[in-house]
Amino acid sequence: MNNTPATPHRPTRLLVVDDDIDTCANLADILSDVGYEVRTALDAASALRALDEQAFDIVLLDLKMPGMDGLQLYRELKHRSASTVAILITGFADAETRQQAEQLGVWRILPKPVDVPALLPLISEAAEQPLLLIVDDDPDFCASLHDVLREQSFRVSIAGSAQEAAEQMARQEFPIMLVDWRLPDADGLTLLKQIHEQQPLVRTVLLSGHREELKQRLEQNSLHGVDVFFYKPLEMDTFLGTLQRWASPQK
Repeated sequence: MNNTPATPHRPTRLLVVDDDIDTCANLADILSDVGYEVRTALDAASALRALDEQAFDIVLLDLKMPGMDGLQLYRELKHRSASTVAILITGFADAETRQQAEQLGVWRILPKPVDVPALLPLISEAAEQPLLLIVDDDPDFCASLHDVLREQSFRVSIAGSAQEAAEQMARQEFPIMLVDWRLPDADGLTLLKQIHEQQPLVRTVLLSGHREELKQRLEQNSLHGVDVFFYKPLEMDTFLGTLQRWASPQK
């Protein structure tokens, strides 16, 4: 697999979190040389500040750090940036640690010291995973769909409102967007029209659990800005098939 970043819009952004300054510096030099945009953090607090300032595609996490360890940090990271792919790097990967990491959603676990030739293909693979944004104010639905889509190798970000979606769209581009019809601060159909006007190439899905009301609405309005709509509960095979077809040119 090619070890260079594949995104056409900007370099893939990586955050390296390790309390060993030499490890951070070495990884930053190597990854920058092959074209990635790299930022480092020596502790969890610095990592969280970095996440507040910009979006990262991939985070490399040391497990053992003073204060908040790598798994604790990833729990917090998921709330702030659910689409960031986590690679845990540790010299203490016992069975219990691996189980906790996998349950939490860590994508890969690598031994320490880092085997750079093994790491580079993994970073390339993670960077090529298609990115999408779910805009829905039902946290249980979002969490469940996030897990399903991660199993299908999508990078998934979540916004609970149109305002949160706008904030996330200002930080990074989403080739695919899934928007609920009813949002606390906007009409989903109107939001998708606005998104499509700003980003004509984005692929869009309108979601709704209100079949009859949406049917009446659609009789009065065109689906401008909407590629497809799905009713909740989702027909998962058809839904995933649609997303996979859209994502295949990106892989």
